[in-house]
Amino acid sequence: MVVRLSVPNDVRQLNATTLETALDEFSITDDWSIAKDVRDGGTLGVHEARNNPSQAFQNLIVGRIAEVVYREEHLQPLEVAGFSIDDLHERGENRDFAVRKDGLELPINVKTASTIFRKAKEIVGLEPNDCIPIPAYKAVAVSERVPDLVYVDLVDFSFRQRVDEFTDSLRGSAGYLWKVLSWYGGKGVRKAQDGYVAKLFDLHEQKLMSLAPKTSSWRVISAQRVLAIMRDKPRRCPGLGVRAAGTGGFNAEVNIHVSANDETVSWQDVSEALQRSGIQAVLDMIRHRTTREVADPSL
Repeated sequence: MVVRLSVPNDVRQLNATTLETALDEFSITDDWSIAKDVRDGGTLGVHEARNNPSQAFQNLIVGRIAEVVYREEHLQPLEVAGFSIDDLHERGENRDFAVRKDGLELPINVKTASTIFRKAKEIVGLEPNDCIPIPAYKAVAVSERVPDLVYVDLVDFSFRQRVDEFTDSLRGSAGYLWKVLSWYGGKGVRKAQDGYVAKLFDLHEQKLMSLAPKTSSWRVISAQRVLAIMRDKPRRCPGLGVRAAGTGGFNAEVNIHVSANDETVSWQDVSEALQRSGIQAVLDMIRHRTTREVADPSL
């Protein structure tokens, strides 16, 4: 059961002048339908808000910090060792980075596990502090387009809380737009959200980067292994028709939950394998196959 939240009063009551000023300060263009409407004299009141604030938008700051930290602290050493690193995250595709050498590529998607799943033991059989969610649709989508993709996941269950405390402290135009972009969609909203986050980093980069974990755990799992877990352990993917215990309904977001300790490896191990044996050795691990008996019912 999804609980519908209420749009905060300070968002509902924003007047057009205040909102237009905020849009101008953050260079949000009329490509976003709501921005155009406001500048044409409209108000938020004529637009329907989301049922709940957009988690995808609110995760953008967490993701941006993780990408910067990972690039600077964990990919740069590979560059020094002779690998080329291509930054692809602005293309809006499955790959955030590509590590290349000798005509081979290891495609990487950077993720964060920053919110603990407190009912993990009850619902998917994993301890909450050992449970990493991977969106099922992403893993399925890349299985053919980018079959060698690996997820590099920053695991820190206090990270999101620190970011939330920062965004809760925002005032003025930054605070207004944070809430508006969390609650309202419309045509062109993703471009507006990206523009907002870029400007926010221009204004507060040092403060935002200080929110990154001082010591962190970067765990790696291939998209192929995520799919194998979904096939072998359907309980790990409760959104695929398994009723979430105690909720009386079905999960709205379909995630495949994996064990950080038993089903992922550390980035340090992958990095050392790359430098010791090259990209092909890591690709061989991703493409590894075994022969076994599986259920194949004819009825």
